Amino acid sequence: MALMRAVRLSVLLVLAVAGGALAQSSGGAYYDFLIARHLEGEGDTAGALAALQRAAADDPASASVQAEIASFYYRRNQRDEAEKAANAALALDPDNAEAHRVLGLTAAGRAEGERNTNAQTAAYVRDSIAHLEKAVAGVQGVPDPTLNYTLGRLYLLTGASDKAVQSLRRVVDQNPGSVQGRLALAQAQAAAKDLPGAIATLDEIVDDEPRVAGPLAQYQQQAGLVKESVQTLTKALESQPNSRELKLRRIVALYDIKDYAQAAEFAAEAQKQHPDDQRFPRLQASALSALGDRARAIEVLEAATRAFPRDTISQMALADVYSKANRKADAERMARQVLALEPKNANALNYLGYMLAERGEKLDEAIHLVMQALEIDPDNGAFLDSLGWAHFRKGNFAEAEKYISAAAEKMPENSDVQDHLGDVLARLRRWPDAITAWTRALGGDGQDVDRSTIEKKISNAKGKKPNEK
Repeated sequence: MALMRAVRLSVLLVLAVAGGALAQSSGGAYYDFLIARHLEGEGDTAGALAALQRAAADDPASASVQAEIASFYYRRNQRDEAEKAANAALALDPDNAEAHRVLGLTAAGRAEGERNTNAQTAAYVRDSIAHLEKAVAGVQGVPDPTLNYTLGRLYLLTGASDKAVQSLRRVVDQNPGSVQGRLALAQAQAAAKDLPGAIATLDEIVDDEPRVAGPLAQYQQQAGLVKESVQTLTKALESQPNSRELKLRRIVALYDIKDYAQAAEFAAEAQKQHPDDQRFPRLQASALSALGDRARAIEVLEAATRAFPRDTISQMALADVYSKANRKADAERMARQVLALEPKNANALNYLGYMLAERGEKLDEAIHLVMQALEIDPDNGAFLDSLGWAHFRKGNFAEAEKYISAAAEKMPENSDVQDHLGDVLARLRRWPDAITAWTRALGGDGQDVDRSTIEKKISNAKGKKPNEK
């Protein structure tokens, strides 16, 4: 009696899950189905499977029984058996939503296999989407959030961001407090180039769920809301006070909005909290240098290079600050120290070569250094410009034009490169071309150039005739 009473109490649940098809099965099949659900709930999986197999034998034409067997196997993580039963269900009823659900979720799981080839993963994703779309379309009553979430993530993998937004919006509408659902929806909205939507999706819950603050700050930065991202990252750090990456992102954001004083302060704090992390003293020094306090920046970096004697990134940063502080000998010494540690460091080779070219010293060595850098990275526009400039300072104007023209094509917005090209063309007395290059320099990024000097060069060149000195 107790067993039968439990079975009767389960009827409404079974009807909601299995739909009307099972209720139309033979009495024996339907009874065995109910017994199977009860036994599974009691932990008797062997008895539950036996009951389901009896139900299938009693009503071999029932797709719903086969689909329930597929679900049983899926819940046990027996994928092969689940797929076999689900396909048997679809052979009886091609529109069976539960069979499509099992096949869709199973294919989605297989897509995550570490040993898949790219082609296999793509095939699993396509199969999963096809089945889950049919499963979602066939669901009666309340939508299954698991189906919509999985389908949304798969849409994202295939680049169908608009469809992903639709599926994941259903998840969030059904469960507004779902952190996982909102993070996925925001990702889909950002992929669909709806950054305001992504921001709004996470901003609604960030006060209660600071876990979403990191991704929210990322979307704010992408949308150009850098000040807002700093506030959001501060909120994120309240719940994750030991996160180095959040601290790093906040310092960089402050640097981007030119709040160098706050960036330097936070970097100094982070350095004390994480003394083994070389990035924070570099960031502090960069902010101090931007504030004009190069002496303090040098002090910070010198301490860092002593603490991390093989950290060539900090050593290159120190060389750069030395150079800006007009300590040219120290800058050269530090660059050579980097090359002693890493002879194939292309950036260091180029840096030292360009430094020597700018000073008009050791020009043969400068050319040799930059050529080594180009052997490592032959398409680097900055390296090509350095080599051309070394030739320019040596008086090899034809060679200089060859390399700097190539650099200018690769870096059309770089004002410094365009200015160099104008100078080379002027020495070749190609005045109209020089004016064009200098004009591009004025319209470029404006870095490392003096506008008044370039304007003066253009003014002087306008009165010149071809080949005139």
